[in-house]
Amino acid sequence: MLLIQGILLIILAFYAFNNPGTMLVGLSFWLGILVFGTGIAGIIAYFSAEKEERENMSLMWSILTVLFGLMMLGNMLVTMKTITLLFGIWMLATGAMLAQWGWDAKKQTNLGWVMLITGVLSVVAGIMMMFNMGMAAVGISTLLGLQALLAGIGFIILAFVKRNVGNNVKGKIAELKASR
Repeated sequence: MLLIQGILLIILAFYAFNNPGTMLVGLSFWLGILVFGTGIAGIIAYFSAEKEERENMSLMWSILTVLFGLMMLGNMLVTMKTITLLFGIWMLATGAMLAQWGWDAKKQTNLGWVMLITGVLSVVAGIMMMFNMGMAAVGISTLLGLQALLAGIGFIILAFVKRNVGNNVKGKIAELKASR
């Protein structure tokens, strides 16, 4: 099963690399479903609780969460733009921190220059992603694709390691039974 999961994750990775727009739409859709479902679960939990344990603020928050989820699902373009904007801000903030740390560390080690350059590139990428949804889709899709690729490779390796360990354990059990 691990081998099959690994192969499927690698296929997903190549799909992500080749279809960044579709990946962003899918991510936006599933995020909308997640927010909507969270709100529904909160409403159900409110009415499932004992009357004296119910908190009106919790119900209001759950209703707002349901409405927010519906808005996300109803306007996928805004959801996609919001995700790309948040991702760009995250890249910008990460890049700024790396650049600052690199600037401070460059006096002690040459790796400081690497951090500084990486930080500046991240800042530039973050700004570009904030203003260009297509570029952000490629960035997000690439990161998701890399994660799926690495996880797929890890699952495949784990499948072979697990099989090898299993065979070794079976061999040791057979030796113990034979020595009795």
